[in-house]
Amino acid sequence: MRDKIGILFSSLCVFHCLITFLLIYGGIGSVAYITLSEEYVHPILLVIILIVGMYAFPPAFRKHKSILPMSLAFIGIAGLISALFISENLEVAITTISGLILVIAHNINRRILIS
Repeated sequence: MRDKIGILFSSLCVFHCLITFLLIYGGIGSVAYITLSEEYVHPILLVIILIVGMYAFPPAFRKHKSILPMSLAFIGIAGLISALFISENLEVAITTISGLILVIAHNINRRILIS
């Protein structure tokens, strides 16, 4: 269940970035949406993702002893944190890739626990 919640929020992060990208570069974006997105959505999603990651990966590692899911999660979370401090052009790409890495990490973690 922990990894399913992680997949949900990591996917939500990817979805948010892609929608924002399409709205901005598709010419539909409004300044209000972009401002709201930058000021609130990213930090809130990041905090949720950090909490879910801490709740999902360390306990699973203690059970299956595989470092791969936790390593991927670290890379994904580091990417999401770094995306807060870089230019908007790179932010979408790094956040999308980092979110996908987290989805993969949660999937691997879940599959190892099941087997």
